[in-house]
Amino acid sequence: MKNIESQLTYRTSRIHYLPNYIIVILVLIISFIISPMLNIFGNLLHLAFFFTLLSIASAFAEEPEWGRLWRKYIVTNNEIKKVEGLLDKKETIIPYQSVADVEVVKPLLGRILNVGTVHVRGFKEGGDIEMKGVRNPEQIQRVIQNKINLLRETTLKAWKKK
Repeated sequence: MKNIESQLTYRTSRIHYLPNYIIVILVLIISFIISPMLNIFGNLLHLAFFFTLLSIASAFAEEPEWGRLWRKYIVTNNEIKKVEGLLDKKETIIPYQSVADVEVVKPLLGRILNVGTVHVRGFKEGGDIEMKGVRNPEQIQRVIQNKINLLRETTLKAWKKK
């Protein structure tokens, strides 16, 4: 029988960055309320202040997309991977045999929006993966836990045959 490798890929959800979007809206509102009072085009300092506010709003608006592009999480039949980077890739891999604990953390807003962080802790120091801001974190936890249980059952059956 052929072992078919399945893989699930997850990324940080945009809804995880809701506070960023709220800050962008507030900064834009403040900048457009203040701009007529400052006579922006009459004073270079006021113009610099206005563009600084717009730059801050732009940075907060772009962070979610850069985060989603920069980082992904892969759950396969044998391991959990965290891949970071665009040009230089950094992979953190935890085989299911090395998983000590799988935990879900959901703050209040996360419970409302069904977004949270899945912590996968390995037995080795520094072998942890934090899947930040993923949708349906309990489902991801169940998938990982089921794969760990399946591996342990298979290993136990192999030991009993010997």
